[in-house]
Amino acid sequence: MKKIIISTALSAFLASPVIGLAEGYIGLGAGQNKMDVSGVKESTAYSAFGGYSYNKYIAGEIAYVDFGSANTSVPGISMKGYAIGLDAVGSLPLGSGFSLFAKLGYASTNIEITGGSSFGRGDVTYGIGAQYDVSSDWGVRLGYDNYRVGDTNPKDSAYTSLGVLFKF
Repeated sequence: MKKIIISTALSAFLASPVIGLAEGYIGLGAGQNKMDVSGVKESTAYSAFGGYSYNKYIAGEIAYVDFGSANTSVPGISMKGYAIGLDAVGSLPLGSGFSLFAKLGYASTNIEITGGSSFGRGDVTYGIGAQYDVSSDWGVRLGYDNYRVGDTNPKDSAYTSLGVLFKF
């Protein structure tokens, strides 16, 4: 029994520096979404995301992106949609609170066209961006995320955003 207690205490002691570097975060973003579909205009899009940084280089993140409602060149027809994604995030700290990041993951997207037609898809997603940590608790992000939308002939949907995040 003593061996179990000692090994548990030793493991907790050795793991504490690693756990101390880890932190969770949540954030909100807003920007423009552009679907690579002929005749579809840009739309205002919003996102909510949260993640867990295992250290200053690696994090896991989940995000919800509302693509907004995009008008088309056909009067009375618009498209709206969303994506739910899970990403691995790699960061490169540059010093003075600045860092660059790249994301790679999987997202499920859904697009609805005025009149009831809709289609969904699950596919690889990726993104890049930069982050500035204003303080130890708050950060600002500029990012670009790419999602695949469509069923039989998938197209890219590019989301460029500015966001704020809170670390805990």
